[in-house]
Amino acid sequence: MPDGFKPGDRVPATGIYTASHDHHRPQHEVFAVEGDEFPLCRRCGVAIRFVLVQPATHIDADRDFSKASATAKVKKARAGSKKSW
Repeated sequence: MPDGFKPGDRVPATGIYTASHDHHRPQHEVFAVEGDEFPLCRRCGVAIRFVLVQPATHIDADRDFSKASATAKVKKARAGSKKSW
């Protein structure tokens, strides 16, 4: 999207976005999660645009860091540490 995403649009990909306001604030970076809606700005309302700078995987969605993965690894580690008498 050449002009960026506007408030109310769904975030297409989790990552870092540049937020460009209507004159009251310099551009800055924000983190947005896929599926959420881009918000209104409290000062410039809908006169803000968001452009994806760097896609990123949310840590909870990463296979090495997800909660489901951690639970499985802990259970596996506990099962392997049982002593047989």
